[in-house]
Amino acid sequence: MMADETSELPPNVLDVLKNASEEILNNQDGCCFTVDNSLNDDVNDTFSYNTAELAEFINFDMIGEEGDNLESFNHLITNENHQDLTGDRKVLKILLEQGIGHVVPENYIVFIHYIAYVSNILEPFDVTYIQGRRPKRFTLGNGELLPGLELGIKTMTTGEHARFIIKPELAYRELGCPPRIPPKATILFDVHLVSFLSPENILIFDRENRDPNLFNKTLVQVKKLHFEANEQFKLKNMEKAIYKYNRALELLHLAGCKNNNEEIEMMKYLNKFYTNLSLCYLKQCAFNKVCRMGMEAMKYSERFSKRSVKLFFNWGKALRLLKNFTEAKKKIQIALKLEPQNETIHDENYKLEKDQKFHHNIELITFKDENNADDNERLAPEFWEVFNTRLIEFYNGEDDVLTVMLNKNPDDFEVVKNKASTYGLQVHFITKAGVQTNCIAIQK
Repeated sequence: MMADETSELPPNVLDVLKNASEEILNNQDGCCFTVDNSLNDDVNDTFSYNTAELAEFINFDMIGEEGDNLESFNHLITNENHQDLTGDRKVLKILLEQGIGHVVPENYIVFIHYIAYVSNILEPFDVTYIQGRRPKRFTLGNGELLPGLELGIKTMTTGEHARFIIKPELAYRELGCPPRIPPKATILFDVHLVSFLSPENILIFDRENRDPNLFNKTLVQVKKLHFEANEQFKLKNMEKAIYKYNRALELLHLAGCKNNNEEIEMMKYLNKFYTNLSLCYLKQCAFNKVCRMGMEAMKYSERFSKRSVKLFFNWGKALRLLKNFTEAKKKIQIALKLEPQNETIHDENYKLEKDQKFHHNIELITFKDENNADDNERLAPEFWEVFNTRLIEFYNGEDDVLTVMLNKNPDDFEVVKNKASTYGLQVHFITKAGVQTNCIAIQK
């Protein structure tokens, strides 16, 4: 969705915003969120986004822009990023974030959040990400879900995020669902599988769910997991810390909240966990996961997350290391608005500008002849001159990670690996949803 500062938000995005817990006021600067001073004393009382920025956060996973051919969402599909679940391309799966454990068994009860789009329309027609609300609950095998969506969910694991592109035969068929779904429409679902339970365990869950003190009891478990995760982080056991933070998130999502006080407490912890997870993934050089945590935080705990300096700092740093300099600049600028005197943020902004210049020089060398570009071609001697200089600067500097874009030639990766090893540095490829990219990370 593209919008300028004077355009209006789409009606369905406004519907989402009407359910948000904070008051939204239109002013000359766009949309201003007023924040209770007592919630967090170390941040600004108000913080504004213009309309385009706000729409981007609400419509968090942009499915396209004006001018894209959205008829079948083909612009989202590459040869490497999708799985054909039916064999005839009627349900395609694009993995966004891997989950843990085994896939959902037949006839289990699933708890999901999702955002749904119809072909040729940029804005979603259905969104479950409303602050404080529980995920939607469905029983597999009894016709509650669209056939294509159920087929997709059966391939998911706990905590997984995936995108499903479903042809009309396995969605709303010939007639559609007027007025929102036209006839013969291809549908896209972005799905987060929060959890799933067996038919036997759902009875226990429902009994406990009637307890008026459910949220407070859940919070006791969540605080314990929070403490344990922090301890694991201090010990540099990132996998254990990540597991415990994610388990705490799962408990919070399933508990939901029944009043404003519970909602505030829930969002406060959601923001903490997503921010802490972003730092864990940053330590692991899982930069795409850092970005995912930023988007999740803005979906689930926007009231707090929009003022979280650490979240935007981690998000911006990850985007810089992924060479997405335009988006990195946006996130770092938000962090600077929140804490203008923070030297660490200013230092990151300087690194961003330096990295952008380095990357530009590399691109000029690597892709100087675009008409004859070959991903498997060996990199030119000029590349190695620039790279050697940057590697020495990195080794003698304070930054802990350096990322570089390479061609697909494996010999060049070995050269980088050997050069880095002379300084005692580690090298590995960066992956996105389990798929190896051309970007490598060099770590101290």
